[in-house]
Parts: sequence; C-alpha cells; structure tokens
Amino acid sequence: MSDTKKTPAYKEINWVIIGIWIVLLIIMWPIYWVNAPNLVLFIISLVITIAGPALNYGLLWYKISKKKKKISK
Repeated sequence: MSDTKKTPAYKEINWVIIGIWIVLLIIMWPIYWVNAPNLVLFIISLVITIAGPALNYGLLWYKISKKKKKISK
C-alpha cells in the first residue's frame, strides 16, 4: 500500500477546459471592447465567460455521480 492519498474527483481541475476558457476570454473580451455597441458580441462574450467554469464543474459532477453509481451497484 502506498502512503499517498488519491485526490478526490471533486478537487481535480480539468486544465484543458480552463486553458481553452482563458484563451477564449483573452480573444473575445478585447473584440467586444472594440465593438462595444454590438449586442451579439456582448452575448457571446458573456456566454463564454460563464460557460468555462460551468462546464468544468458540470464534468466534475458527472465524474462524481458516475463513481457513486458504480459504488452503489
């Protein structure tokens, strides 16, 4: 047996999703600032801003619930 503990699934961060999210933020918000009156760009920027963390936590929830279902069977 190893002395190291495995990190629980809810504490794991999906760095790929976070990286893509940060790149999209860096691209979209300056474009929006230049074209500030454009409502469509604002909505797209807002969706990207909210979607990154939501997707990450959604995937973590999915992993945890999938693991709990395996344990309960």
